[in-house]
Amino acid sequence: MNQKNCTRRLFLSGSGGLAGSALFRAGVPGFAALAQAACTARDEAGAYQNLASDEAREIIAIAARIFPTTDTPGATEAGAVYFFDQALGGLVPWVADDYREGLAEFQAGIADRFPGAERFSDLDEADQDAWLAGAEDTDFFADTRFLTLAGVFGMSKYGGNRDNIGWKLAGMGGPPGAFAYPFGDYDAEYVEGAADGA
Repeated sequence: MNQKNCTRRLFLSGSGGLAGSALFRAGVPGFAALAQAACTARDEAGAYQNLASDEAREIIAIAARIFPTTDTPGATEAGAVYFFDQALGGLVPWVADDYREGLAEFQAGIADRFPGAERFSDLDEADQDAWLAGAEDTDFFADTRFLTLAGVFGMSKYGGNRDNIGWKLAGMGGPPGAFAYPFGDYDAEYVEGAADGA
């Protein structure tokens, strides 16, 4: 995964594969329930509720290469790891177990290929990109990409998108799909009346 292929525009244009992700297909039940806990932990810089610190360190490192910090904020600044923390918690334990197995498989072989390194977070950025390139066709990568993007571009109450970083990067003033008047003539009249105190 060279620098040219790692641009956000190319990355996002290739995200149509999310529909094949196990997490995307499963849907995340209780999405609203995980929102508040993730948001609270993130805002208070609290301890992770569902991730071990070593797991969080690896997820931060991986997400940072999927959506890197450049001259603009990336997954790290958006606090995407807090979205991971809640999504992989007790609400979806079957996904958490598979994801942890995928993380272990993803890490396997790093020490053999890169002497002196034991895990992904030990590698420099060039080596991290090289290692990720070999995992792009795996379910683990698809799930991690989905969770990273959700953590950057989702509503901030779901645990990521700190300070609406994702929306600002996308040039949006508010959440995607937000209702905006008027929907039709009757709505225009309603809003006009509300503005006049009617």
